[in-house]
Amino acid sequence: MNFLAHLALAGPEDASRIGNLLGDFEKGTAAHLALRFPPEVVKGIIMHRHLDAFTDSHPAFVAARQLLKPERRRFGGILVDIFFDHFLALHWAKFHPGTVPAFIEEIHEVFDRHPNWLGDHLGPLMPRFKGENWLASYATPEGLEKTLERVSYRSPRLAPLAFAVPDLLASFDEFRRLFMEFYPDARCRARQLLEEDGMNSPTGPGFP
Repeated sequence: MNFLAHLALAGPEDASRIGNLLGDFEKGTAAHLALRFPPEVVKGIIMHRHLDAFTDSHPAFVAARQLLKPERRRFGGILVDIFFDHFLALHWAKFHPGTVPAFIEEIHEVFDRHPNWLGDHLGPLMPRFKGENWLASYATPEGLEKTLERVSYRSPRLAPLAFAVPDLLASFDEFRRLFMEFYPDARCRARQLLEEDGMNSPTGPGFP
């Protein structure tokens, strides 16, 4: 899962949402993270890691990676994460109340309330994250192209990602079918993690 899905499946608390996003930016053990972040944020980061492990082993996610062109399958985890966020944006109303723009506005307000929780990696990116509206970019092929270009700039070895949208369009219906198999299971797993946590209630935008 990519940014939109992790935020959608987080608990309704600000700390859970920020922690679930920080999982893509912060490394280290829970004990190490606890030196820099509040306990509730650390729990969100750990939840993110559990969901990533669940995602990587889910049969629908594994099958989706095989739909990519051979030269891009080694980046399958990154690409399918982003493609599945595209389908989440398209089919948001099937799984979550409200609209994607309203949810994004709410998430941006969370960031504004807690700039000290964003860390050394996400914090400096936040002006671009919000200004370029990264979360909204998943909804269209054009937005996906910009997202993949941005990711491809991180390293020369990631350059093939910039040309991956045709892979999605060539197998669009099959990618959508696999997302529809995957996402309900991901919601159930997120609900379990929130219930096990004992602090984050499984209610709110992710769990109406």
